[in-house]
Amino acid sequence: MKKLLSLILCAALVCCAVLPCFAAGRFDDGAYASVLTGSDFQALGTEAYERFGRLLGRMKADGLETPDSMLVGGDYTKILFDYAIPGISQIRGQLTAQYPDADPERVVCIQGNHDNPASGFTKTGFYDMGIYNLYVINEDDFPWLQGLRPGIDLHVKKIAADLEEKLNGLISAGDMRPVIVMTHLPLHHTSRVLYSDNKYASYIFNVLNAAGRTLDIVFLFGHQHSGDYDDYIGGSVNFMAPGDTIRVPRTDWAGEDCYTNETLTFTYTNCGYVGYSDNTASDTSTNVLTLGVLRFTEREIRVIKYTEDGCYRADTVARKHTASGQTGGGVSRLFEKLWVLENNIFLRIFEIFLKIRAALSF
Repeated sequence: MKKLLSLILCAALVCCAVLPCFAAGRFDDGAYASVLTGSDFQALGTEAYERFGRLLGRMKADGLETPDSMLVGGDYTKILFDYAIPGISQIRGQLTAQYPDADPERVVCIQGNHDNPASGFTKTGFYDMGIYNLYVINEDDFPWLQGLRPGIDLHVKKIAADLEEKLNGLISAGDMRPVIVMTHLPLHHTSRVLYSDNKYASYIFNVLNAAGRTLDIVFLFGHQHSGDYDDYIGGSVNFMAPGDTIRVPRTDWAGEDCYTNETLTFTYTNCGYVGYSDNTASDTSTNVLTLGVLRFTEREIRVIKYTEDGCYRADTVARKHTASGQTGGGVSRLFEKLWVLENNIFLRIFEIFLKIRAALSF
């Protein structure tokens, strides 16, 4: 009898732990659109891109329908500065291999701090994506090492002013579709204090927090996979909801305490790190590698992170305005023929490099 009771209790505990994520992982929540998110495909060769394909396959096996679009938050290689062109091509190829109906031109890729700015990224600015509105900011416009870049504060202020104009325009027009804002750098305070990595994040944060009182905003970022900077908010998988307290860097000085505590009005989460993570694995932090997906329903936004083992975390945010699915919108084409030509040339050179490297290793 004791053994039977123990088995029942163990089964109950397992169900309690698994069922909430399993329900979200099955993607049967009545969503009218899904947006894939990922960043930091940093590993030598194709390792990260192969993992991306496996992550996609796991999501598809759990019932994810063809995504509306995909948003990639920068950094396409660990050591090669100019791998973004073939990297983005591989992302598009893996996506359409799993989902033949997916539109590769709705794969929006921005620049990270390891990327050549001449690689044809979606330009900084506002895009009507039909289902949602999107504002992307490339690394050149909101760069790392901000404390070492004289005059960059004025540039970030200019970007923040344009973002504010666009968000206020949506509010004035009564456009209550979800808004996704994506940069490579985060907005929260981290231990990268010696060079005040995102020193002027408050300029963007203040704009989002003001508009977030009215609009359903989701902020996405990458960058924070290469150290224990985010252990205090979950490590490689982090999520903060409206009402949570966030540490925002101060602009007047740098140090361990150079932040103010602010109450979020918008959803805040990383894209999902695909290549590698050096965050700490503990009871309060993780270094798992994930791909993310945003699910839009009439009344909620679901934020889901997937590992190769399945759904890792699922969070739900109530929408400020109910809305039905909308279609249309898109991003400008990125000179597709030139893109393919550059990609083929680069891959040939990279294949030769790997062969030489392999030969010299013996």
